[in-house]
Amino acid sequence: MLDLFIYLLIYILISFSILGYGKIIDFKNNNLGILGLKGLFLITILSYVTNFLFKHNYTHNLIFLSLGIFFFLINYKKIFYENKKTTLIASILFFILFLGILVYKNHDDFFYYHFGYIYSLINFEKLVGIGNLEHGFRTPSSIFYINSLFFLPYIKYHFLHAGAVYFMGFASIYFIQKIIDLRNNNYNKFFIFILSFSFIFINTIFYRIAEHGTDRSALILIFVLIAIIIDRISTKKNLSFDQFKDYNENILILFFLIISLKSFYLIYSLLFLYWIYKNKNYYFNKKFLIKIIKNRITILFILGVILLFLTNFLNTGCLIYPASFTCYEGFSWSIKTIDVEKMKVWYELWSKAGATPNYRVENIENYLSGFNWLGNWFENYFFNKVSDFLLSIFVIIVFFIFFFFKKNKRKFNFKFLTLYLILLILFIQWFVSYPALRYGGYTIVALIIFFPICSYISQNCNIKNFNKKVNLIIILSLIVFSVKNIDRIYDENKKYGYDILKNPYYNLSDKAFFYDKKIKNLIESDSDKIFILKNNLFNK
Repeated sequence: MLDLFIYLLIYILISFSILGYGKIIDFKNNNLGILGLKGLFLITILSYVTNFLFKHNYTHNLIFLSLGIFFFLINYKKIFYENKKTTLIASILFFILFLGILVYKNHDDFFYYHFGYIYSLINFEKLVGIGNLEHGFRTPSSIFYINSLFFLPYIKYHFLHAGAVYFMGFASIYFIQKIIDLRNNNYNKFFIFILSFSFIFINTIFYRIAEHGTDRSALILIFVLIAIIIDRISTKKNLSFDQFKDYNENILILFFLIISLKSFYLIYSLLFLYWIYKNKNYYFNKKFLIKIIKNRITILFILGVILLFLTNFLNTGCLIYPASFTCYEGFSWSIKTIDVEKMKVWYELWSKAGATPNYRVENIENYLSGFNWLGNWFENYFFNKVSDFLLSIFVIIVFFIFFFFKKNKRKFNFKFLTLYLILLILFIQWFVSYPALRYGGYTIVALIIFFPICSYISQNCNIKNFNKKVNLIIILSLIVFSVKNIDRIYDENKKYGYDILKNPYYNLSDKAFFYDKKIKNLIESDSDKIFILKNNLFNK
């Protein structure tokens, strides 16, 4: 029981630390969700920076998180007292989400390379050439850097999977607080439905936090990104620069976090370009552009992007892996271009159901040519993964129709057509290139279905007890999250003897430390394929 209490206490203190870091770069924002995401933005950048000089060991992490808690304490009145209602909701939500990190068995990739990469951050300063260990180490994610900060005394390695819960938690708070704000000020029903759908989706379909990996946190943030774009477009009046600045900062923060979690999501630059186009009167105005460039968030964004490219390059010799045109073979640690291209083919083959851990098609080139893969993909991936996912979407739609639909004699007016066309382009790109749900499919498929549904229901909406219905559907989604996770914990108790009261930590086997020995052997042998950057710089 004591371990469970300590686990919960650390979970709460880290939440406070993240909010504290959010306050460092934002003194005015009263949306706890956005404040938390800004905190994650800042600690991500700082964790990249500090690892160039320091191991993320107990000393580093205690100082790092304590600074966040300090800034939280000196600002707690501004954070909580000005948002009493949201604070209560956020507290309840985070206690519920705590169920998600109580897990015995993490996802398959966690011990394959996630834990190994995090372990390297804990035990070494910046390692150059770490991509030579295993192809999993060639695609670093910011969630590894965030999780490395959670290596703490007493719980040691048992909180290194928890970063995803903070992305999920703060995104959920943003949706709830935005819904409350809209109901208090104006009834933009389409926007309320999109926000409600996003909240319900991530808390019912992404309920297994242990399976989030490096993908689902980014997919959750794409929902938030779309919501902020809709929020700005819905505000038809001209904004002052200070009002626009808040929107722009949020867009930069979200875009950075999305691509830092998985560089594959650079494809969502289309949304960023759309954002610039819709706000061209600010970006193409010299006076405003200078203010945007000088903004502290813009500077941090640029620094963060540089750090992402630099980290990729020092790991593999590629700015973006596995885009071979960004690779340079001239360094001792560089991955050969031919190997990069092979890995790109492997990602495409896997996403098109041409390979599994126990199976691989014989003629890869022919399989990937044109749409030769389509039949096998339908047989082995669409059924049952995509079909089950679509069924879940259908259930959510039925709930929306049941609660809100009332036929009116109104001409259907589809909203945000240009934004929807961009989502369709992203869907086509996803389906043709990497049609696996984890590579963006979850979000993009859900959004292209829900945009017209939300648009139609908002124009044929039963407004009787509207607020109560929105509250009820949010509460039901949290009940689903809780029931599913309690059932999962019960199953793990029966299967593995997992008892959260005696030992709430995930199972940590010896295989988790496999790469530790491999890294140390390479460093001790003075291999030019992998070395510690700090030592290499100072020795020269």
